[in-house]
Order: sequence, then structure tokens, then C-alpha cells
Amino acid sequence: MKNDTALTEVMSIQKWKHGEDHSPFSQRMKQVRETAAQLKGLTKLSQVMFAKMLGVHPSVISHIEAGTTRIQPQMARIIEREIGISQVWLLTGDGPVRAKDTIPAEPETQRTPLAPPEFSYAKKVKPILSAETGRLIDDELSVDNYAFRTDWLSRKGCLTHMRLAQISGDSMFPTLLDGDFVLFDSSRTEPLDGKIMVVGIDDLLYVKRLRVSPEGCFLVSDNRAVYEPWRINLDTARFLGLVIWHCGEL
Repeated sequence: MKNDTALTEVMSIQKWKHGEDHSPFSQRMKQVRETAAQLKGLTKLSQVMFAKMLGVHPSVISHIEAGTTRIQPQMARIIEREIGISQVWLLTGDGPVRAKDTIPAEPETQRTPLAPPEFSYAKKVKPILSAETGRLIDDELSVDNYAFRTDWLSRKGCLTHMRLAQISGDSMFPTLLDGDFVLFDSSRTEPLDGKIMVVGIDDLLYVKRLRVSPEGCFLVSDNRAVYEPWRINLDTARFLGLVIWHCGEL
């Protein structure tokens, strides 16, 4: 088996300006959800239940609270109508929190559902995932975010667990090439036979196809003429996500 040295390089760092720590809309929405819970006599209210209460898609709430989108005027009107929180305060942060006069709620059949945001974001993880040895770079942080259409991404897996990474090496040729990017769902951590997954072993990361059989679990390279299957210990291996999409230069 060929034993080449892994090619690694540091991923770029770019502070995402719409992150939760920098979004006043995120904090206001969380305060609204707490108020809604109190109105219902609950200690807390889940995003799904809160979305149902407002008659909107759950992803609308999750994106606002994650800081990846703003509270839109239509959403502010719905909140003022249903919860009694001022839409002026929701949109600008100015004025009293509570609306002086709340509008009676429309019948459920008259509500117009608020569409989910058109785009969602996948975080670009720090290390380059080597298709050979997968060395992990420990001293870098990952804050880059890349936009994908929400409807497409939601069909692929869990929106909030999508991660983007770059690979190096030729062990997954011809499926994946050196420098390609892979999108993986980090909520899919069960070993799946025949699927390409991101796997962590000790301080190294790998992107390999899995073979699960009665003889054990193996990391398999698509470039089988050069790289042989490698049996791994399930007790020490970390399955970090299922690769669902890739792209690269022609």
C-alpha cells in the first residue's frame, strides 16, 4: 500500500457577521419565545411548538435565533398579533417591548404561512479532510459559512448539522479528487455500509467509504489499485458525518 505524506493546509478564517453573538434579532426572538412560554404557563417552549403557535415554518424560528437571518416585517406583525410584543421593538429595538393595542388573532384558516428563508448556511470546518492520512489541524477555528438553498439542503439532511470541508490526497479517486469540497451531515453518525463518511481516529480525520460486514468495519478507498482496505476498531473510531454532496474544479 502506498504511504504518501498527507497534504494539509489551514482553512481561511472569516468572521461571520450574522452570527448569534452579533444578532440583536436572535436575542429578541429568544425573549419573545420566553414570553410566549409564560403566557402558556410553561417553563419553556420549544422552537417547534413556538412556530406552530405563530403558524410559521419551524426553520424560520431556528434561523432567526441562530443569527443567520433577521426578523422580517411580516413575522413582526404575526408576533405582535399573537404575543402582544411591539413590532417596532422587534424590528428596531426602540420603544416599549409590549404593544399598547394588540390585534385580535385571525382564525387559523386565514393565516398565511411564512415561507422559510430561501438560503441556509453550512459551516466550513477547519481541517482539510485527508483521503490519505487526514491530519487534523488543532490550532485553527472555523467560522466560515457558505449559503445553500434551504429547500435543497433540507432534502439532503439536517439543516443545522451541515458542514463543508476540503479533502486532500488521491485515495478516493475517481469519486473525489484532491482539493474537492464535501458537504456532510454531522447528525448522521451511524456507520453505514457502502457510504462515504467522515471518520476520526485518534487525532486524525479521514474521508472514506465504509464496508460493514460480519468480519468487522473497514475504511475503503475508491482508488483500490493503490490503497488497501483498513480494518478499524469501532470502540475508538468516531463517525463524524455522512458525506452527501461534493464539488470541485474541472
